Amino acid sequence: MNQLRILAFSLLIFYAGLLAQIQPANPAKVGLGLNLGVQKPFCDVVHTGAGLAGEVMLRYLISPRINLSISGGYGFLNDGFVTKTFETNIIAADLKINLNLMKPGRINPYILLGVGITNYEYDKLEPYAIGADANVGERFSDGSFIYGGGFEFLVNPKLAINTFADYRFSTGDALDGAESGDYKDGYVNIRLGFTRYLGNGYPIGPADDDLLALEQLDLNQLEDDDYGTQKPSNLQQLESEIDNLEREETDYSMERYVRLKSRVDELNRQVDEKNNELMELQSSLLLKNNRIAELETTTPTTTSNLSSDAISGKFSVDYEQALRLFYARDYSNAIQVWEILHTQYPNYKLTSNCQYWIGEAYFGLGQYENAVKAFQNVFNYDFSYKKDDATLMLGRSYLKLGDVARARSYFQGVIDDYPQSEYVEKAREWLRRIG
Repeated sequence: MNQLRILAFSLLIFYAGLLAQIQPANPAKVGLGLNLGVQKPFCDVVHTGAGLAGEVMLRYLISPRINLSISGGYGFLNDGFVTKTFETNIIAADLKINLNLMKPGRINPYILLGVGITNYEYDKLEPYAIGADANVGERFSDGSFIYGGGFEFLVNPKLAINTFADYRFSTGDALDGAESGDYKDGYVNIRLGFTRYLGNGYPIGPADDDLLALEQLDLNQLEDDDYGTQKPSNLQQLESEIDNLEREETDYSMERYVRLKSRVDELNRQVDEKNNELMELQSSLLLKNNRIAELETTTPTTTSNLSSDAISGKFSVDYEQALRLFYARDYSNAIQVWEILHTQYPNYKLTSNCQYWIGEAYFGLGQYENAVKAFQNVFNYDFSYKKDDATLMLGRSYLKLGDVARARSYFQGVIDDYPQSEYVEKAREWLRRIG
């Protein structure tokens, strides 16, 4: 019998290790669980004790408020906590239907009804135990009818803590080894465990993690996509979730659909505003570059043995190539081109622009300390078209590095030192964000 106990508990542990690996055909509606606890018999013995028990469980979600669970378990029944006259080990297989008493949320109370099969073996530990000697060492099988209730607490859509109690009416009368009396034997189960839901997890209603993710997806997150116009991947996933809900017809799915759709529409509006802002910045850049080109034609410059026209033509070709690389997000190669231009034309009127764009490229790579160094180099030139731009980007770089005080000083510097700059409103917006 000890070997049977070791085997049963080993199977429980082995199953728990496999929970994270099993992927059923329709994982969105399946949960896998492990529950441990105690069980207490109600039989011909007046005073009984509690024995340890455990079970593994597979749960299938029929709807947000109804689910089926299939479980297999192993445990003990006895008549004392310390001193025992008998012990019965039980292998049980159950099929239960669970009915949620409320709309699904973080805490879900439910009632349960079901049927089961028990296979058990009686062991007489003391000569005066109530059971018959003929039943010792023999395995018997009975059916059972189950009712009870419990609570399920959802830590997140994929993990739940489960606690419940149920009573099992046995169709036989030998759980205590003695077939006597007018009533059949039965026992109470009390369990505590966890359930891991696969796929998208358990649908926990309008306050679920999908909506929490939506609330967290705001302009501050969209700001990280300054150099492109693609929608954030989690927004695309939520739109896919809405498409799935449109195909459902329950009141619950429609309520969830309306809330998700409303928030996604708001986020799409924010994405559109971000794209418009990017287009405005690109237009401003184009106007500034045109203004620079006009100044190039009127400002004589001499470098080495080349004429100013030759320098301007060569510089402009390479400069525009680096910009194309930058807007294609090939930041590393763009930096190389601007570094070469900076080395070849140290005294050229637009060389400080190369330092600025090197900083922008490092910012795009997430190398914010290198970005700070490049932006600060812009101020080493007596004249530069990019000093207001560099001041704003120094604020953003220090904000990324977590130095809020220094970031605030640079944003304020745009307002104080360059009151005519087109970036004044942008600096004010950043000051409002960081408070």
